[in-house]
Amino acid sequence: MAETAEAKLNSGRDTILRALRHGQAATPPVPELNLPVWTSDVLAVFISKAKGSASFVHEIAAGGEAPKRIAEILRDCGDVPEVHIPSVSPLRSLPWHLVPELTVSPQPPKGNESALSAAEYGIAETGTLVFCSGPSSPSSWHFLPGREFILIRRSRIVPRLEDVLSRLQDTPATINLITGPSRTADIEQTIEMGAHGPREIHILIMG
Repeated sequence: MAETAEAKLNSGRDTILRALRHGQAATPPVPELNLPVWTSDVLAVFISKAKGSASFVHEIAAGGEAPKRIAEILRDCGDVPEVHIPSVSPLRSLPWHLVPELTVSPQPPKGNESALSAAEYGIAETGTLVFCSGPSSPSSWHFLPGREFILIRRSRIVPRLEDVLSRLQDTPATINLITGPSRTADIEQTIEMGAHGPREIHILIMG
């Protein structure tokens, strides 16, 4: 009787696995989109749209300039010279020793603190930043700080969302699209910044 029960269990498992394999094989291919040719300056459009969404945009020659620029911005804002970065993030390898007055913390930021992240892509059409979740880029950190510094390579700014999707090799668990600081007008139709995330976004374009 035990063998019969085990045989039934194995048979049911095989049936489920076959169905899953069939479902994967039946996934339709991503259709090709015939979008108009993009003729505008990608970087100029991205900067314009990002500023139009209340983001601050800073251009730097290389990632190594980011620590100094972040320290300058925090100093000009009169804010605490501290930035939060996940302990496993590659951003911790930037030359922070060049700005000894700036503290780098691995702890999750609070609503009155600053954090640094790296965007996978930028979308010129809307001034949007694209983040793919992973161990070194937790999605929750985009909702926690009061001020978020975002580093992005100039070469990773593309015309449209479709250009981003066509470049993704593997689909991450979460893709976060951020356009400007968090805001809401739910209360008496008055704009309130930082309702569900950072009230201030600083984009550092390098390269």
